Amino acid sequence: MDWIRLLSRLIQAESLPGQEGEAAALLLEALKGMGLTATLDEAGNVEALLGEKEPEVVLVGHLDVVPVGDPLHWPYPQGTVAQEAVWGRGAVDMKGPLVAMLLALEALAQRPLKGRVRFLATVQEEVGGLGSRHAAERLSPLAFILGEPSGRRLMRGHRGRAEVWVDFEGEEAHAALSGPENPLFGLGEYLLALKELPLSPGLKLTPTRVDTYPGARNQTPGVVRLYLDVRYEPEANLEALLERLKALGDASVYIPEEERASGEVRLVIPALWPPYRLPEDHPLLLAALKALGQEGAGLWPFTTDAPYLGTKAPVLGYGPGDPSLAHTPREHIPLAEVERAAQDYVRLVEALWNAA
Repeated sequence: MDWIRLLSRLIQAESLPGQEGEAAALLLEALKGMGLTATLDEAGNVEALLGEKEPEVVLVGHLDVVPVGDPLHWPYPQGTVAQEAVWGRGAVDMKGPLVAMLLALEALAQRPLKGRVRFLATVQEEVGGLGSRHAAERLSPLAFILGEPSGRRLMRGHRGRAEVWVDFEGEEAHAALSGPENPLFGLGEYLLALKELPLSPGLKLTPTRVDTYPGARNQTPGVVRLYLDVRYEPEANLEALLERLKALGDASVYIPEEERASGEVRLVIPALWPPYRLPEDHPLLLAALKALGQEGAGLWPFTTDAPYLGTKAPVLGYGPGDPSLAHTPREHIPLAEVERAAQDYVRLVEALWNAA
């Protein structure tokens, strides 16, 4: 397999959430070229299986990416191989890790198999995890190895995120004739109260944006919407926080929902990305640390598909690439990093089989 060319083509196949088809086709072609039976499930997730007997370990990552942005901000065109790295959106988050998993499958196919390994590339991770939510309904493996970028350090989870909307209602009126029913005053009072709101440990709350509706600059708005970004640890009480936010002013406070669709699957997904924590003393985590020669597992600063997969089996995080490059115009992954990660995926899969 010419994996460098494959990674370059995957990066050039812009795969925004809901538009993963071209990238999925490239992976299907590569898997079939390896002699594996590869399929698309009802949601459009790419899947392949190596081996037959249990226990099963799943190598999993996502196909979708965030937008490229202004091409002039990038040092190289998308998919360029330069400075012994591949550059472009998705290089670390997370098409590079997916290709490393394919290399691991190639290596495992040449070794005695003590179990089976499933490859899974999901859709719509960036917008709520439709693909992983759907796949988790029918899978019951020993463990998932989630390839989000981690600088090749083992990860055991992350904090959660919620998007909270706060709506202030008023009367639409011409600015020259407006009265006191301007909801922007309510917003101002609310923000001042929010600034003084004490937060319990494990919570971080940040106002990030304000929209007005209808949005004319010579009209008082009928609705002013404040967006709050909430980051929370597993022990935090999110419901209690929502009640406190409701008590700060005369506004509607809620977590919005959005219907997402892919293939035959439609889900209503709230703007809530739960936290995930694998216990530090979990036997599979300890076996994985030993296989990699690492002292302890870290925590990702961002959310992942781990909470949805974790309802069925432990999730171990491990991926090549610098996570700080994700979603930036400097995103790239060294070729050597992909090759080393592939070797480590082989070690991890075999260590988990042996620990079962």
